[in-house]
Amino acid sequence: MDASRSQSWQITRTASGAICARFIGPTPTAEMLDFISALNTAMPKSNARLIFDLSELDGYNAETKAPMKTWLLEHKLAIQELTVVVPKAGTIVKMVVAAISLATGVKIRIREAGEELSSYAAS
Repeated sequence: MDASRSQSWQITRTASGAICARFIGPTPTAEMLDFISALNTAMPKSNARLIFDLSELDGYNAETKAPMKTWLLEHKLAIQELTVVVPKAGTIVKMVVAAISLATGVKIRIREAGEELSSYAAS
């Protein structure tokens, strides 16, 4: 299996160099740990621009919240910009993202699906 993808997630880079993680879910807990390992490999030491695309997320695995929150706390100084793309009707997902943002102190921009991905990390 490719180290930068699984059935529930994929990590790529945008034309501007941002790291883009797409999730099709819900993401099984074991796959979340694989995702974090792959994300660690892709992360620069500073000025990271990240896009977490949850627009195809179907369901929510609450067990993935804690490992992601821990990862954000460990890497927040390396993150320049983090944008999370949520489904248009994703009120629950928006609330979870906002809670993680508050808990970690990482400013997270929330965008709804339908906007061009390149506009999220154009700077």
